[in-house]
Amino acid sequence: MNFFGHAALATSHFGEVRPPPSAQELAKLCAGAMLPDFIGMLRLRRATPRDATLASGVAFHHRSDEAFHDLAPFLRLSRDAFAWLSERGMPRGPARAVAHMGIEILLDEPLAEDAAARAGYRAALALPLDGLLDFAAPGAAERLAALKGALLARTATARHPSPELVAERIRRSLAGRPRLETDDAGQALLGEWVKRTRPLVAAEATEIFATLRLLLANFGRAQ
Repeated sequence: MNFFGHAALATSHFGEVRPPPSAQELAKLCAGAMLPDFIGMLRLRRATPRDATLASGVAFHHRSDEAFHDLAPFLRLSRDAFAWLSERGMPRGPARAVAHMGIEILLDEPLAEDAAARAGYRAALALPLDGLLDFAAPGAAERLAALKGALLARTATARHPSPELVAERIRRSLAGRPRLETDDAGQALLGEWVKRTRPLVAAEATEIFATLRLLLANFGRAQ
């Protein structure tokens, strides 16, 4: 799942726990749920949470990914994307990356219709993490704070970006990775793929999220 998807799923899951977490606890849980993706985006070594609630969010991220990546609808969409892009000349590396990450990005769109998910995401981005994480690399905390700030500023943009904008976002995410990055022609093909695939993802979204919530229902609850 993409980082927004992790925050949205955490907001839904932990919001149903009884007794419910406080607003600050929920923000920590959502921040933890996004943290592994942020560490990957910044290409940092893993950060160590010093806060138990934040650590629970990180654990929820990993459990969510384990469940999500085995879901039949996701695997169908991913295979379809890889085949479609490959047939049109996209090299194997970027085609496989888009077949995974691109589907996750498109799944954010139905989740973004939920006001609670959007609020949980913004609260997590706005939460200062000073003192809650240990980083091995100098300057890592500042880089993470800058990324969170940039994403928070971007939340004012439309929830239904154009296919071209989504294609550009995918291309930026792959930039700097020689085996995965694509060129202008690849970006144009990605725009066509987004137009074609958006309704396919939307049609599978309800089943995907209902199954995920069921699989994760017991996470963090007393046994």
